[in-house]
Amino acid sequence: MKATCIYSLLLILLLSACQTSQKTPISNTKNTEKIDSLHYKADEYMQALTNLGKFNGVVLLEKNNKIVLQKAYNISQKPLDSLPSLWVEKNYQFDLRSIAKLFAKASVIKLENEGRLNRNDFIEKYISNFPNGNKITIEHLMHNRSGLPREFTTNNDNCLELGSDEIIALAKKEKLEFEPNTDERYSNVGFQLLYYVISKISQKSYHNYLKEAFFEPLEMKNSGGHFDFDNSNLKNYAYGHYKKDKKLIPILEFPKDDCKVGHLYSTVEDLSKFINHLENEPYFSALQDKNIIGHAGGTQGKRAYVFKNYEKEYSIVFLTNYDEIPFQQITEDLKNILEGKPYQIPKEVNRTAIEIPQNILSNYEGTYDFAEIEHLKLKFVVEKDTLVAYQDGKFSGKLLAENDSTFFWDKKSAESIIFQKNENNEYKVLMDFKGAKWEGLKVE
Repeated sequence: MKATCIYSLLLILLLSACQTSQKTPISNTKNTEKIDSLHYKADEYMQALTNLGKFNGVVLLEKNNKIVLQKAYNISQKPLDSLPSLWVEKNYQFDLRSIAKLFAKASVIKLENEGRLNRNDFIEKYISNFPNGNKITIEHLMHNRSGLPREFTTNNDNCLELGSDEIIALAKKEKLEFEPNTDERYSNVGFQLLYYVISKISQKSYHNYLKEAFFEPLEMKNSGGHFDFDNSNLKNYAYGHYKKDKKLIPILEFPKDDCKVGHLYSTVEDLSKFINHLENEPYFSALQDKNIIGHAGGTQGKRAYVFKNYEKEYSIVFLTNYDEIPFQQITEDLKNILEGKPYQIPKEVNRTAIEIPQNILSNYEGTYDFAEIEHLKLKFVVEKDTLVAYQDGKFSGKLLAENDSTFFWDKKSAESIIFQKNENNEYKVLMDFKGAKWEGLKVE
């Protein structure tokens, strides 16, 4: 969809207004019409997704300090899908998952501004006898450059029962996957260390520190930590759901390999207050990248997303209790809608498979390591002129070819497996899984 002349005119007016020291309230008719247009487009898009059974949750979109859309979307027309129900409303509270990491980064900036820590401090200053503690800094932990693995590799089946000191003892057993600050790899282990440091400096639990530093000052009245001493404000909890054998399964408790610290809940309205607050210093200059701050989170049955483009003055917050969603596509399309760029209304997928010569398929054979998915390894081999996949020696499925390099498992799904040559003329694979794209590098 092409941007209209009205959009171009309003953008010019907006840019002119942004040159002043005060933000000018949007009140004229044309701007109101623009917000109404964005509301229609965004609502049409989200409703189409919901009708296809690909979204269940709450969305809040803002543009130029005006709410474009704040609405709950439900696959069912009545709250009776399961017990607990999949049904949600605008004020429901969802698990934030890794968005807790954005709160941790903001906490570090606040503590540093108060002179209580320095991002360049080595963690040995706060955690004694930590292996490589003289190489890993607070900054490295914040940006996943510590070299620590994504998850605990030992005794990781009972983290929910461990206290903070026990978690640190467990982290000390982990080996670095690379030298600190030489690479970047998502690390939940690293952020457990960061939560510990924040707690140690503040002399409060991580959750209680967030309550004092952000929740109460910003009037985030519906936010908190699941394992706080007081979570009496948790009144409208959206239980996560996932599909198994086409049956909807509610998630009634946290997995035992999760750790207690960092389990936050919130609403889209509260998260909007937080992301808007980060426009202020000292947060903005420390956290922004190209005038953008954002974070995603998710696990089985749960997805969360918060994003703001401060230059173009729009934000996106959505929380879902259902993981059968095209996560990455949703984020890209909502950005395009709010920026006036082309996008497609979601439609039912029905892909067509073609035959690929065996000499092409054989290029893709080998074992690929997906480091960001806890080093998941998939082995692709050609059997009976078809590319098939194995995981841990067990058959995972047959790949259908859409073209010479793009394959899929299900004709009704947009998720793909794409083989690409890297700079060394070797193949790597990009795999869509649960709405996100993951890279696998050939190890055999």
